[in-house]
Amino acid sequence: MKHATTVLAAVCLLVAAPTIVRAHGDAEIVVASDASGGGALSVDYEFESVSKVNFSSTVGPLSIYTGIFPPFTTLDADNPPFFALADNTQVTLQITAIDDGKTAMKIDTTLLSAVGDSAVIGTTPFEDIHPTYQLQLMLPEGEFGEGRISFKLTASGPTSYTESPVYTIKISNGPLAPPDYDPTSEDKPAVKCYSKTSKAISKFVATEQKILSKCLNKVQTYKARAALTTPPSNLASAQAAAEEACADASGTGPDEKTMLGQIDAAKAKALSTMQDACGTAGSGTLSDDDIKQQIGLASCRAEELTASTYGLAHPDLEQFTVRASQGGDTVTDHLPCLFLTASD
Repeated sequence: MKHATTVLAAVCLLVAAPTIVRAHGDAEIVVASDASGGGALSVDYEFESVSKVNFSSTVGPLSIYTGIFPPFTTLDADNPPFFALADNTQVTLQITAIDDGKTAMKIDTTLLSAVGDSAVIGTTPFEDIHPTYQLQLMLPEGEFGEGRISFKLTASGPTSYTESPVYTIKISNGPLAPPDYDPTSEDKPAVKCYSKTSKAISKFVATEQKILSKCLNKVQTYKARAALTTPPSNLASAQAAAEEACADASGTGPDEKTMLGQIDAAKAKALSTMQDACGTAGSGTLSDDDIKQQIGLASCRAEELTASTYGLAHPDLEQFTVRASQGGDTVTDHLPCLFLTASD
């Protein structure tokens, strides 16, 4: 669900020039075709890599991250299976899928934030065309999050090219791999730190998945009953059970008992364990910021696994609104990596 502050952030902050920070995923997206003198548009890029964005500012409850890598460029000469495009070919990028209200990109002066939005990248030959990639998170500054943008390319010009396949680029504000370490060369406090970290992260991921599954199982029960030709008498109670498990927006109990409260408590427990062993209160092997990023990364993976297990998790949870004391927005705003799946 797009909120007014989200849309405002996308429009206003993408106008500003981003800070240039080179990071993993900063290689060029090389535009070409898959055949000599024609064929389909194609790009040479490792989409398994991640575009790193960096903190820019806050707008209300949103933390905004921006970056300008990777850029787009064209192939200079044929290098099968990629072939150089004919000169004076105008290449256009069109959004085919996007994390609504969370990710966006800007090419020149054109903001792309919804499916169907498009902009001309350039006319061949071109090089180092830097879009601005943006990630908006309903999380405090520094907490880990990811987003995705899918796109295809089309062309017009002296040579006929068919449209490209759909490509998906991942945008991240956090660490892209866990810290490297060699237990044989680390001192005892460092080894203890990494051991405690592994256990704390593993337990936290399992806990968050269990909490999310409890909510989504209640949703599935309600949906199954609602799908019956004759709705059963206990349909209302099933709906109430799903609302209580996922949001409990109208409840009178403590926030800590809600689904989001339970996830936050599990996150705080993992944070405390890791800080005692690794942070400023422990061995000092990892900084407190590193620890927070690693917990955020783990939470992101738990949400990804949940989305892959429950194919409609995102739309199912988007219908629930959390308590006013927790922000009053949709549940999915607090689960930044509960991605939309192909079934959505």
